[in-house]
Amino acid sequence: MRTYTRTALVAAGAFVLALTTACSTNDPDTITGANAGAVVLEDGWAKATDTDMSGVFGTIRNPGESDLHLTGVSGEVGGTTELHETVPGGSGSMMREKEDGFVIPAGGELVLEPGGNHIMLMDLDQPITTGQQITITLLFDDAVEQDITVSARDFQGGEEEYIGGTHEGTNHGG
Repeated sequence: MRTYTRTALVAAGAFVLALTTACSTNDPDTITGANAGAVVLEDGWAKATDTDMSGVFGTIRNPGESDLHLTGVSGEVGGTTELHETVPGGSGSMMREKEDGFVIPAGGELVLEPGGNHIMLMDLDQPITTGQQITITLLFDDAVEQDITVSARDFQGGEEEYIGGTHEGTNHGG
């Protein structure tokens, strides 16, 4: 009985060691800050709308050890997809494209919220309905892309104005 137990323990120990070694490789796709695939979206959502504009919100967390530079976004809903910031304006808050993107610090987060930083969906060719799943691709400066999926929900708010482009002065509900 002791031989069997000792053999089983040795075999189990060898398996755990092999598994630990296999899982601890320096795979840059899972553990380095240079890889954007390591970001996590928490509480992500998009605003349901029957207009040609909407916003995507949530918290993007960077659990890595290096800062990440989010430089752009693309989407599957048609039209234009941009990173936006909200700044003080003449009649309250105004939104504009954040052309240089956002840095997500190592171990930190980027909060996307109505009235603040967000992902803007413009020139939509069809409504976004409550419950609809929308996939957005995050583009990082290291040429890595990561898809995130959010669910659309009803939201009343967003009285900011858009600065620039053909949407100047338009309330886009973000």
